[in-house]
Amino acid sequence: MKQFILFSILFMFFSCSSTNETQELEQKPTNQIVLIFNKPVQNGYYLIPEGGGRSQERNPNGDEIQFLDDNMIEQLLHINIGAESDTVIVESKRDLVEIRLMYKGVDELKYLFQNGDSVVFNYTGIKPIAKVINRQEDYTVTNFSLIERDNIAVDEYTALDVTKMPILLYYRARNMDREEHAAYIKGIDQAALRNIPLEIEREFKTLEALKEEQKISNDQFQYRLQNIYFQLAELRASPLLKNKIEDEKASTLKNSIDNLVKRYPKIGIERSDSLIYNNAYIKYLLYTTGIDIGKKVSSYNYNTGQSGGSIMNYPQAYDSIQAMVNLTPIEKKRVQFGYITALFRDSGYFPIEKRWEYLNKFKNDYQDSAMFDFLVKKFNIKFKIDDDLELVDKAGKVTSLETLIASHKGKVLYIDYWASWCGPCINEMPSSKQLQKDLANENIAYIYLSSDRTDRPWQKAMERLELNEGLHFRIDNAGYTTKMEELNIPSIPRYMIYDTKGQLVNNNAPRPSQSKVLKTELMKYIETSQ
Repeated sequence: MKQFILFSILFMFFSCSSTNETQELEQKPTNQIVLIFNKPVQNGYYLIPEGGGRSQERNPNGDEIQFLDDNMIEQLLHINIGAESDTVIVESKRDLVEIRLMYKGVDELKYLFQNGDSVVFNYTGIKPIAKVINRQEDYTVTNFSLIERDNIAVDEYTALDVTKMPILLYYRARNMDREEHAAYIKGIDQAALRNIPLEIEREFKTLEALKEEQKISNDQFQYRLQNIYFQLAELRASPLLKNKIEDEKASTLKNSIDNLVKRYPKIGIERSDSLIYNNAYIKYLLYTTGIDIGKKVSSYNYNTGQSGGSIMNYPQAYDSIQAMVNLTPIEKKRVQFGYITALFRDSGYFPIEKRWEYLNKFKNDYQDSAMFDFLVKKFNIKFKIDDDLELVDKAGKVTSLETLIASHKGKVLYIDYWASWCGPCINEMPSSKQLQKDLANENIAYIYLSSDRTDRPWQKAMERLELNEGLHFRIDNAGYTTKMEELNIPSIPRYMIYDTKGQLVNNNAPRPSQSKVLKTELMKYIETSQ
């Protein structure tokens, strides 16, 4: 109803307004952009045509709209996939806002809208076709990202995207023999490098034609050039290419950057704080500072008993950013926010007290309550330490791990620590279902403990994966209990077995896909209880 009413109001307003009234609307920002999606099609999850059932996904839950809000926080907004119509409001006081729509699972289409714009998206297949309805804007200008892919790119994706992620085209080699497969994979990069100069030249010609015909604003023109420049600059910054000027990839990227700067001399030197809202620049900034910081900080090593590894020491990285003189204050803030986010994202690797220390340090350094509050909400940050896991079931009822185990004494417990965002966890679910079928007559309880920080993604994942069997709970205090450290769970997936007496007998059990060895292990504890 909300969508219908809003669309009706917009329709009547724009239909009945005189030219002067429409011009007045353009001149008065509303501090929001209205996006209207007619029969929206899912793009956060993409089943590749003729891909042998292979899919690409970034967000299968419908959270497909991305933008940086006025506090420099990346926001995801939801589209009601499959609805007749859905209206989404993007709030911002900025004159221009970059909005990105997920496309084909791993790609994204970029749009630059003005404050006060109302935009209708109609779909042709999976392609969202945008039209600004409160002012005149050329189709190619509005949908430039789609034009890049449909008319400018030589292949399915742009050459710059394929150079960065050649895996995008790996699915085409699925039926090849070993030698053909190796040759094809090598050829992807070579073809993309050949296509980069060709595609960029096509982009220049398209943009310059729009400018000559006065169809594109200077803001839109500069925005599209900046996207090209910073994509090239990010690729060129790779440590693997640093000292290889004669290397084909290095020379192609360098020549393309030199050509762009020669053609538009100010593009590489005009830095302003407004760039912090350009996604291509943010990626370049985070990537290049990450390379520099990686040389200065130590790695944090971890060990789970049977496996181990290392991860960047985010607290040290945060401190190193403070000392960098080549970043503006707003750039420092954005990069340090990224390291604080990573610190809580990878919370299992760092002590609770250390996370609290650096969260408060960030708050004190910048006095930014918006970013602080966002982190607290996103990561369900708690400012107390519990002794046990606090578990919430699908109905919202709360229990603890200790209570749960005690209530199932007499059964062997197979516990699966997972999350909706964990690809390896999700890949194990078909095997987990099969395991339950195979051992349906055995005295085993299957318990799934998700470390999702909020209910919605967890519930959506269970629905999508059809996890109807077993006992399901979300760990509400995953990062704020000594139990996680006691169980030594820095990362997931993780599997554990408790015997019929409620004793932990294997804290790093085989995965469901390791069917044979896992069944042997489970049956061992069933037989010893008899």
